[in-house]
Amino acid sequence: MKANTIEKQWSLDLDYSVSLGETYTGFMEGLKEKKFLGNKIGDQTFFPPKPFCNRTYELPSGWVESDGTGTVEAFTIYQKEPEGIVYPDAKVELAPPYIVAVIRINNSDQCLIHLISGIDANDPEQLLNKVSAGLTVRPVWAEERHGNILDIKYFEPVE
Repeated sequence: MKANTIEKQWSLDLDYSVSLGETYTGFMEGLKEKKFLGNKIGDQTFFPPKPFCNRTYELPSGWVESDGTGTVEAFTIYQKEPEGIVYPDAKVELAPPYIVAVIRINNSDQCLIHLISGIDANDPEQLLNKVSAGLTVRPVWAEERHGNILDIKYFEPVE
């Protein structure tokens, strides 16, 4: 017996706003000024900052600043056109292949995910020689900054 199924297709286009709160607002405002801000909670440092410790609920003791230099913990190469990356006032200029990495900023106790550029992702030999866990990278700032994560255009290897 063949089961009958109905297939429906639709697209949801949801416009919404979200309050970033004091912590993330401070981080995003710092990016506009080419400042990479984090915070301390107990003996831990967080880049990007956290509003509180999700284990102890302890509040941050203050801001810390970094030059944004970090270490690649892991990476992947996307071979597909990006989908759904939309930020107000920010241009996302990606063409496959492109590299997305998990980056630990300034030995932070958490990582962030961002793009890596400055390496030819079409050249497998260059990739094998230039990208690996442990690679040191630094931010390259967008010329126009609007207070979002894409104020960092991408990260590039530190030579």
